[in-house]
Amino acid sequence: MSDQTGDREVVAFDVGGTHLRSARLGPSGRLQDLRERPTPCGDVDQLLAALVEEARHHAAAAGRPPLALGLAIAGFSDTRSGIVFMSPGLGLRDAELGGPLSRATGVPVRLVNDVNAAAWAEARTRGADDLVAIFVGTGVGTGLVSGGRLVEGHRGAALEGGHVLFREGGAPYPTVDGCFEAYLGGRALAARAAELLGEELTTAAVIERWRSGDTRLDGVIGDARAAMVALTRLLVTLGDPRVVVLGGGVVAGWPELLQDARGAVDPRPLAPGLGAIEVQPARCGDDAGLLGAGLLAAVLAGAG
Repeated sequence: MSDQTGDREVVAFDVGGTHLRSARLGPSGRLQDLRERPTPCGDVDQLLAALVEEARHHAAAAGRPPLALGLAIAGFSDTRSGIVFMSPGLGLRDAELGGPLSRATGVPVRLVNDVNAAAWAEARTRGADDLVAIFVGTGVGTGLVSGGRLVEGHRGAALEGGHVLFREGGAPYPTVDGCFEAYLGGRALAARAAELLGEELTTAAVIERWRSGDTRLDGVIGDARAAMVALTRLLVTLGDPRVVVLGGGVVAGWPELLQDARGAVDPRPLAPGLGAIEVQPARCGDDAGLLGAGLLAAVLAGAG
């Protein structure tokens, strides 16, 4: 961040389906005063009130208003107007957030898709100008940084690989039947296993059951790993990254997916003078979306 803003900070939010998290990000690039509260889903007025309350807390704690607010949120959004077109996990549709939040706090707001925010955080912490991020948790989210810029698209969903078709006529899914998320996402993986075994299991339990030798799960696990390989190859072809980052709760508990992704990428440099594509585990953990939102808010404020 530049010196012209002194020690003033930005405030970052990461709004998930369960928790709303907030923190301040100063010139050091470190998050501080992390706070968490239940997300008021389905009511834009209550969500806005919670965001304003958190922003005012951080302003009071810092002794001055922030330079800007960064707001990472799951769903399709217009980052320019601050409107969330659709966020199924939050129960929002055509919700105006950016404008009202800015007017209530008196500072500019940078709205961003949560996966894109996480991808930006992973790129910035590595100094990587060309990066593809793949996050496998309950669902599958992907993001792209190209030429040092976050690629967002007009709905904030550019290069969103989870809902791209993986298998024609494949597993039914709310967005696209047979998409990558229908095979690789943790919720879908557990649902397919439950249908097969006749009992409800968590994603972690499914993976552990397979590791223990339950061959009935070979097909479900094989489909997920094949989807990981295909998705990595697709995103490397479309995004042309120098680094591929894998993160999310499912990846953290299933290191074979990282091996699969590495096996999907040609380890040889394309040409002399060009480094090989690297596949690395994510660094920022659960704070990736929060950190990315703060870093983008700093850019908006001219401090990053």
